[in-house]
This record gives sequence, structure tokens and C-alpha cells, in this order.
Amino acid sequence: MPPYRLQALLGIKERAEQDAKEVFSKAQAALREQEKLLADMEAELQRMIEDRERRREDYSRKLASGEMKVTDQSSAYRFIERLKEKETEHKYAIEGQRENVRNAEKELKKAQDALVEATQELKAIQKHKEKWAEGVKKERQQREEDELDEIGQVIFNKKK
Repeated sequence: MPPYRLQALLGIKERAEQDAKEVFSKAQAALREQEKLLADMEAELQRMIEDRERRREDYSRKLASGEMKVTDQSSAYRFIERLKEKETEHKYAIEGQRENVRNAEKELKKAQDALVEATQELKAIQKHKEKWAEGVKKERQQREEDELDEIGQVIFNKKK
């Protein structure tokens, strides 16, 4: 069988598909990492809120029972306000992380589109190679049949 004339192109398309698979895999991993970071940040915010609520209730209980002086109440109130400010800052950080997740999703979509395109191009060249191989095989069979017909004609003519 003669060599396939587009073998170099087939190799290029195979490498392009493999590269696209790697990029897609890395984009998936990056998205998972960003989503995990977002989930961790949201869990941290929830923990911060629960901690602030627990401290507020604890301060209220201490004030009501007389364990805390009225003068200590203002410092406790300032501390609760600082916790609220930290929560607000953390909420802004979460919004920034949500944007990172959206960007990672966009990159994943781009990588997926590139993978689909590379796979389609590879399949097209593979299909071309299959058709070419079939054509070569048919051509060879036709030559063999022609040769057998010719041999048959020669034998027939010799017998006359």
C-alpha cells in the first residue's frame, strides 16, 4: 500500500486534539479549584456570622446577669461592629471569587469548544484516510481482476 500523502497532517491533527484535551483537563481542574475556594470562603463567612451571633448573645447574657459592666458594653459593641465589618469585607472577597469562578467557567467553555473543533478536524482527516485506503484497495483489486482476465484470455487463446 502506498503511503498516505496526508499522514503529516493527520499527525498534526492528532497532536492538536491531544493538546486540546490537556487544556480542557486543566481548565476543568482550575474550575474545580475556584469552586472549592468559593465554597471555603462561603463556609468561612457562615462561621464568622455564627461566631458574631454567639458572641453577641454571650455579651447580652453577661450584661443581663451582671457579669459584664456597662462600661465593658461599649467595647463589646465595638468588637461586634468590627466583626460585622470583617464580614462585609469577606462578602466583597466572595463576590470577587464568584467572578473568578465565572471566568474559569468561560475558560472551560473555550477549551471545550476548542476540543470539539480539534476532534472534528481529526475525525475528518481520519475519514479521508479511510476512504483513501478503500480506494487504494479497490484499485488494487481491479488491477488483480484485470490481470486475471488477461491471463484467462491468454489461456483461452492458446487453447484455440
